[in-house]
Amino acid sequence: MKLFFACCILCIVASRNVCSAQILNIDKSDTANYEKKGKTNFNLASGLEIDKQKTTLYDATTTAEFSLQKNHELFIASASDRFTYNGPDDILNTGFIHLRLRHNYKNKYQPEIFTQYQWDNKRGLEHRILNGANMRYNFWKGGVWELNAAVGLMYENERWNYNGVDSTKIPANAPNIVNNLIKINSYIHVEWHPNANNTLTVKVYLQSRPDFWHPRIAPLLNWSIKIGKHTAFVIGFNGMYDANPVVPIDNFYYNITNSILISW
Repeated sequence: MKLFFACCILCIVASRNVCSAQILNIDKSDTANYEKKGKTNFNLASGLEIDKQKTTLYDATTTAEFSLQKNHELFIASASDRFTYNGPDDILNTGFIHLRLRHNYKNKYQPEIFTQYQWDNKRGLEHRILNGANMRYNFWKGGVWELNAAVGLMYENERWNYNGVDSTKIPANAPNIVNNLIKINSYIHVEWHPNANNTLTVKVYLQSRPDFWHPRIAPLLNWSIKIGKHTAFVIGFNGMYDANPVVPIDNFYYNITNSILISW
């Protein structure tokens, strides 16, 4: 067990090209019974991040997540903001706002709908708006292991500029690029609870056009270590490979986080 966790840490620390993943990492374990009376949960996390696109930056991120369970419905709202300011220059400004509604969240099959607004100024993403629906399937849950997967469709509207592009790669009179696409959206999610104080979460997203050409693939890894009744230390790795970036930036980039999570 110690060797496994040590390998996870070494894989994260050994990473070199760092940047913010643009696919959301959000989920909830389906452990509560259906209730007529509403049940709420709130998580607040803040911690250090390392980012590299043109330069290496060290900054902090704050993420908040709220969920409401009532009858057969699970509603999730999540938001994150990451900002570094250096004199007159806006060094890094990235974040998202996400809403999700999941029906029959204790069943094997769970329809879910979602909407999201997202931005990342240093990569050149002025905004990304997502609206979609998935059918999620629970293979098993509870105990030591949880496994589920989902597939669906989403509409994506995004606007890009050349802020994150090396100056030698910017075409003359380059206009902003606006895309409006229908995409397949799918993910697989695994959680391992080796004991009461540790949780390892692995999630992989796949987004592509219906012909599966030029996909975006995002691996996500979170290791949560409980340090108190309502607190935990979390190590996170969020990556994404984009086979065909909208503007000529790196195909693969990732983000590393170390944060304190408060839950109630």
